[in-house]
Amino acid sequence: MVKITILVDDINGSVDDFVSSYGFSALIELDGIKVLFDAGTKVNPLMDNLNRLNYTPVDLDAVILSHNHYDHTDGLPGILKGNNDIPVYVHKMWDTKVSFKGFQVPKNNKKIISTPRTLDEISSDIFITDVHHSQDYGGIQEHACYIKAKNSYILISGCCHPGLNIFLQDRKQLNIQMDAPLSIMGGFHGFKFSNQKAADLYPQINKIIVCHCTSHVNQYRQQFKEKYLMGIVGKTYTF
Repeated sequence: MVKITILVDDINGSVDDFVSSYGFSALIELDGIKVLFDAGTKVNPLMDNLNRLNYTPVDLDAVILSHNHYDHTDGLPGILKGNNDIPVYVHKMWDTKVSFKGFQVPKNNKKIISTPRTLDEISSDIFITDVHHSQDYGGIQEHACYIKAKNSYILISGCCHPGLNIFLQDRKQLNIQMDAPLSIMGGFHGFKFSNQKAADLYPQINKIIVCHCTSHVNQYRQQFKEKYLMGIVGKTYTF
């Protein structure tokens, strides 16, 4: 079983005593491994919400950062303060000049993903896509993450600036079956599926969980019906 808990998000509220905050971060748990995907904008909300799960930075095995914008990176100093040896995975275009540049990962922690691959040193069930360019905000590069569940896969994205269709195509490079059951989770920015594409994907989709920067929320709700879920801070989704 794979569990993903949203630690930072800003569009759908929170549960219990968890705190909403601008940006995105999610905790991935599988087979005893804990990986933080993105780190939100601020240290305190990220750390407070992690603590509410009874975890601290020393419990984390790795961090994956999707792209170099502050709302996905700037909570990272809180993690590094508590676990200064943690590996932080970034794409090969990380140091390219961008607008809204985020916290710079220390050299000793930075692990560069040069090609799309399985993250075998952490888990053979975690895959990192290729990095893709988007013209948003003058140009930004982003990669995403696939996680293998028992009989399906989960695609998690930070903002999906290049578009979900691009990341879905990356399954070929990662040797992930193109027809395998799939859940999609994260911020989708301005991307939207055509009605035909959504209809084609519908039988394959288990869940689509909308978070953070997604513009076309109502269209996802209409296209994916009962498979559509809102990403809520503090909520754990199981796969």
